[in-house]
Amino acid sequence: MARWESGAVEPDMATQAAMATIFHVPAERLSALLWPNWLPMGELFHVEGVWSPENCHSLLDASGDLMLERRGFVTLAAGSAAVLVREWQSVGRAVPEFLSGTSEDIALGFEGRLPWLRDLEDAHGGGRVRRFVDLELQYANELLRQTGHGGAGGRRLFRVVADLCRIAGWASADTGHLAAAERYFVLGLRAARAGGDRLSGANLLKCMTLLLAEAGRPQDALLLARSAVDATADGPPRVRAMLTVRQARVHAILGERDACERLLGQAETAMAETDGQPCPDWALYFDDAEYAAQVAACHLALGNYAVSDHLLERTTRLQPASRQRDGVTYGLWWAENAFRLGEPERAAAHLSETVPLIESGFSTRNRTRFAQVRRLLHPHRTLPQVRDLDARAASLLAWGA
Repeated sequence: MARWESGAVEPDMATQAAMATIFHVPAERLSALLWPNWLPMGELFHVEGVWSPENCHSLLDASGDLMLERRGFVTLAAGSAAVLVREWQSVGRAVPEFLSGTSEDIALGFEGRLPWLRDLEDAHGGGRVRRFVDLELQYANELLRQTGHGGAGGRRLFRVVADLCRIAGWASADTGHLAAAERYFVLGLRAARAGGDRLSGANLLKCMTLLLAEAGRPQDALLLARSAVDATADGPPRVRAMLTVRQARVHAILGERDACERLLGQAETAMAETDGQPCPDWALYFDDAEYAAQVAACHLALGNYAVSDHLLERTTRLQPASRQRDGVTYGLWWAENAFRLGEPERAAAHLSETVPLIESGFSTRNRTRFAQVRRLLHPHRTLPQVRDLDARAASLLAWGA
């Protein structure tokens, strides 16, 4: 069903008619709409609409359905990325004082829980975190309903909503619910607009770039990445470095070496300026370990395996123990990189190190990635290191089969 609904495979008309009967879809809807648009849950996701606090509030009212959205592919209609960028860019360039506010502000309690939710998502991810965040979104929405959308308190609460949507979006992507992830990100982008927080909006665009790039839509991803970088030209250096590396990574995926390396040079300059400079709390994770990992991803995509190998060793050494899921992800990258260097034994060793952490975690993305990298080693399955890996990872391999 997922392959049919995503458009990867289109069922014949007889199969569609049988499905329409099961779903109680009228025959006239089936004949009037192309596949998969007649499906009850298959409508495309559109981004048009007035970008106002009131409109954002109405979208928040409907956000409860996102917990039921379990499709494992993106559903943004063709051309939606361009519409999203055009409408977002039309709202002006003001960036708020992200460290301002008083202890009496109505959003203070929500802000105080954000670090805990970020840490929880970093450590575990998955549906459990999404439930916590959805409760916070419901409470924030009710508070907006009671107090109104305007004033400093309303703007500050909308900024909290934007960050909550980012956390929920990554939790959704981590569990393979990509359609829900993109909806959270777009809702967060609107909330950031309602809160006057252009930096947070740019961060949400950055999140969407990876979602689209991994879904085979790198040109749409590049459009969003460029917009995020352009919007933060006068932002904190840590934010600029983070967004510039993401744009560089999309260029690397597209095989555009010169553009990628030019942007990596700009990111390196920005990272050198971060010491002592304030930045939003959500950007603090982009430290030396994360920077090295993202630059490594660029070189891995470009085929510069010796460079990426050095960077992945560095990020593994620097990665905080609290970011276990990211550590696993970069261990999987390191395993693939070793394979590309012609070292299947080392690749198997890197994979073996991730097995217990993947089994104890909740990341669907890491489980899927593990299976993909293990398939690269199939021609070397008789090596003792690979046989040992398969024995240790029997349940993971069965999951990915």
